[in-house]
Parts: sequence; C-alpha cells; structure tokens
Amino acid sequence: MPKSEFPITIPRSPDWRATDVLIVEAENRADFMVNLHVVFRGGEREVSVRIGIFPHWPCRIPVPLDTASGRRLFLARTPGRFKATVSGANLAFEDLKDIVVTVPAGAEDVVRIERAEVAREMPRDYPMPPAPLVDAMHQWRHRDWPGKARDLDAVRSALKTELAGAPPSYPSGWSRFGGWTERRFTASGFFRTQFDGDRWWLVDPEGYAFWSIGCDCVRPNVEVNVSGIEAVFDPALPSPDSVPHLWHEKSGRCSFNALAHNLERALGPEWRARWMELTGGRLRAYRFNTIANWSDPDLPAHCGVPYVLTMRGYPATAQMLFRDFPDVFASEFESNAQDFAQQLASRRDDAALLGYFMTNEPQWAFVGNFDLGDQLLRSNEPSATRTAFIDNMRREYGSISALNNAWASDFDSFDDLNRASTPQRRSRSGTDTGTFTSQAADRYVRVPAAACRAVDPNHLNLGLRWAWIHSDYQLAAADTLDAFSINQYQLRPDADAIAKLVEKTGKPVMIGEFHIGALDRGLPSGGIRNTETMAESVRAYRYYIENAAAIPGLVGAHYFQWNDQHVMGRFDGENMQIGLHDITACAYPEWVSTCRSVHPTLYSIASGETAPYSHIPATVPQGTLVW
Repeated sequence: MPKSEFPITIPRSPDWRATDVLIVEAENRADFMVNLHVVFRGGEREVSVRIGIFPHWPCRIPVPLDTASGRRLFLARTPGRFKATVSGANLAFEDLKDIVVTVPAGAEDVVRIERAEVAREMPRDYPMPPAPLVDAMHQWRHRDWPGKARDLDAVRSALKTELAGAPPSYPSGWSRFGGWTERRFTASGFFRTQFDGDRWWLVDPEGYAFWSIGCDCVRPNVEVNVSGIEAVFDPALPSPDSVPHLWHEKSGRCSFNALAHNLERALGPEWRARWMELTGGRLRAYRFNTIANWSDPDLPAHCGVPYVLTMRGYPATAQMLFRDFPDVFASEFESNAQDFAQQLASRRDDAALLGYFMTNEPQWAFVGNFDLGDQLLRSNEPSATRTAFIDNMRREYGSISALNNAWASDFDSFDDLNRASTPQRRSRSGTDTGTFTSQAADRYVRVPAAACRAVDPNHLNLGLRWAWIHSDYQLAAADTLDAFSINQYQLRPDADAIAKLVEKTGKPVMIGEFHIGALDRGLPSGGIRNTETMAESVRAYRYYIENAAAIPGLVGAHYFQWNDQHVMGRFDGENMQIGLHDITACAYPEWVSTCRSVHPTLYSIASGETAPYSHIPATVPQGTLVW
C-alpha cells in the first residue's frame, strides 16, 4: 500500500489479538531524522509512540499492540527504528478502536509508507540500507562537514598537539574548587547551600560562593548499539575476541565503545591515562567547575574538579507497580533503600563531592497527572501498597456503603478493592486515589533519602532530576532534600516555574540537563532542541546558561553532554549532535571559545552586576526528538 498521505487510519479488525504487532514499512527521504507517530485510540484515551527513522534507510518498524498499556516508556531499538518513546498509558486492548500512523506537519512529503498493517508476530528480519553508513572513524560516511576526520593520523596529531600544551588553570577570582572569591560565607569543609537574602548559592568547602557550571557524561565512552545492524559498518568492527574491553552485552543487546576504539588507536595502549590528562585540562580550560552526571568515576581524583555522584540502582522491589514505581509500602523497599545508601559510605569524607542525585527522570512520572491509586485499582495484583490504600479507605469511610456513596460505585465490601474494577465502578474516586498517590510518592523519596542521610550526613542530596513537573506530588518529601533538581530542555530556563518550585519546596533548584544541538555537523539529529548551525548552537548555549545564572533560585545548570552520540545511536537509538567533542574526541572550536569566554562571566551575572545575553537563538524543528 505505497502511500504518503497522512494520517493513515487502521480500523480495528475483529481478528486482532492482544499479542499482535503493528508493522510499518517506511522510508525517510530527508537528510535528517524524522519522527513517525503511531497513535493508539479508544476508550476516550490516546497512547502515542514517537519513533525516529534514519535518512534514506527503508525500514521495517514493529510496534506491539500492548504498547498501548503504557507499561513501557521506551521501546527497544530494532534495525532502522531508532529512539521510540511512549506517551500516555492505560488504553486496554478491549477498548482499542483504531491505530493512526502519521508524521509531524511539514514532513508529509519526505516520509513514504509502503505498508502499515497488524501482524501476528515480530518481524524475523529487517532490511538494511543500500550501502554502509559508518566509516573507519565511526563517522557518517555520506555527509561532509567542517572538521570531519580524514584519517587516524589527523586525529592523532590533533590530540597529541593539545596534550603537549601547558596545563591550564582556573581564571583569576576563582577558588581552587571553582568558587567565587569575591563573596565568602562560613566554610564547613563540604559543599552546602546558602540564601544570602537575595538569592541562593552553593558554598564551596572553603566558604566561597559557588554556582555549578557542569557537563554530563564526561567519559571516554560513546557506545553504539550494534545488534542486528553489523552490516552498516565499513570496515567491519573488530570482533569481541580481539578487543573484549570495547564490547558490552546487556539484556541480549551488544554495544561497542566507538570513542574508546578511536582513542586507543590514536593514543596507544596508555590511551586511558592520556584521556584523563587531556580531559582534566579541558575541564579547566573550558572553565567548568563541576563534573556532572554519568561521568568517569576516576576522573575527579585525577583532575581535582568538583563532581556530583550519580547513584545507581534506586530501590526497587520484586513487584513493580507501574513502570519503575516500586511497592513502596513493602518492607523490601525499606531494606533495599538501606543497601542503596551504602554506596555513599566510601565518599562521606570527600570534600570534592558536591552532592549526589539519587536517580534520574523516574519513568512513572512521564505520565501526566499520574495516579497510583487508579493504577492499583486497574490491576488485581496484590501488593503492600495496595493493602495500604485499602486500609486508608477503611479508615476514611468506615463502611463500604459510605465509600460507594462517595465514589458512585457498587462494591460489595472493601475486599472488592482487591479485584480489578472498571472505571465506571469508581467514577468519583479521583480525590482519594490522588491523595494516596501523594502519600506513596512521599515514601518513594523519603525512605531512600533518610537512608542516604544516615550513611552520609556531609553531602548535598540533589534529588531525582525530574524530567518535568506536572503534579505537586512530585514535590513530596522535598524537606528531605538539599536542592530540588529538574531537567529543562528549553531555549532558556523557566524563571517563573523555578521561583514557584523554590517557594513550594523551600529549596534551591539545580538543572541537571539541557542542550541545544546543531544540524550542520556529523549527525542527523540536533537533539531535543536544535539549530541549523553550530555557530547558532553555541549562541543558544550562551543564552541559556547566562539566563540560568540570573535566576535567584537556581544554583547551577549542567549541559548534556560532553561528547556527540554515535550516528547509529546509543542503546535506545538516540543519535544526537549535542557534544563539545566529536566521535574522534576532537573538540569543536566554537564550543571551546564559547565556554572560555562565557563561563567566567557567570558569577557577575548571578550577583546582578552584569545582564545576561539577550539574543534569542533561531531554532528549527527538523531533526529534533520532539518534532
């Protein structure tokens, strides 16, 4: 059914089964990533999947029908299908009415659909592109751009020349931790927070005002998910037997560390030590004062730059209630929280540790106005949290008739709440389920936070790096934190939203992630926000970071990330030009000059002495993850 007219609507067929799979065969004829949207509709609900498809690669895209349940936020990458993100939840198979396949406005002429139909099982094979896509340096073969590596010798020469330079230092007026020596508070020997009457600051161990200028993923790792797409590499990748340290396998997915492969070939057997030397110098030369999330754990001790700790393995339970939300009223959750906190024990006396994030972007919170009580009532699985909810209802109403009157339901007893019920039987239960969601969210944060504080009373708990705030229950247990963290992928931080968070939580705010990429370098996606050119991308960075420093409630912002992603994508297929360095570890000159000139001005902006940059960047929707 070759077709390029959108939307394509597939009505439900009587012979569909819950285990069936939608198969879409499509080709993106643009020179940048385009998103295909698959929307499941029915029961007054919509659950959509946004799927990135690579340029000029006719691909076969499977989307299981049970995706409509929303139990998964991300679908595993398949050949030709890159990052796939699910929005919405709780569309039951029996309520499914139809499936709509479409593309963003403006992309109708570049995406062609050859087939869109429901099949019984996942594809057994996937088409490959007509020619290999990746060259010997792990670059996109079919595009040229300024600074593209011509060969390994050119990369080797560039890196060795940089290593031979004089070791850089922080600018004058900065403390050894990167704090501002013109403003000093009481020193505690560790990082802490301070409100000076006008704005919030971090305070470094020596007592100097500190605003955290950080970069995420400072590490010699850019992994590519190789599974099923081995044919796109020319020359072929070295085998796991020959370079086992460059391969990683998890959950049946094979990944290859392409950046380390380039570094090892360029710098020799001691490449890791040379990378440490190179990167420590770069951090100081670029005027970063924080090594941010997911960075190399050995780097801080080597270069002396303050760092944040990314805690691993947020407490889970054998039974998860929805996505990654655990059974928070189970004793198992409490004991696992105690174990989780132990990873702080060895760092409790480290003055260079700014603080720790307990986790990143909880997936259950991607559902707007998430209601855990409602989720519990949609299931008949027993859990300690379900028992706690029913006990709450017994205490609240006393009798089942009182609950039925309030909910417009017809339960025979409170035990009926242990069995799945339809929305019609609980049409007015939202207030009670919402209140319980706040109580459960409080435990979700409070129990691990208390365990962490008991193990390490010296360092800042920086929170959970929420993707965005859509409900007040996400503010639950904020009293246990030292700062409230969010990720904000916008053109500039939302000053009003941050002021409200500070007012509601009584805590300063840290931005854990932001970026604005470019489309004129070696990748087909510029990121969550992007510009046409790198020149405009670094101006956009300046606009964001300077306006962030001007917000009184904000104590830092961390850029995502240090290196570009691989053109063939990381574990989930995300393949964005968002780095300060390319896949060969060579720096983009535009980024170097911007960081060196902008970062030293941030303290004068934070103090109100200098106005932030006001040039609004020119962004484009093409090639973004959100278009």
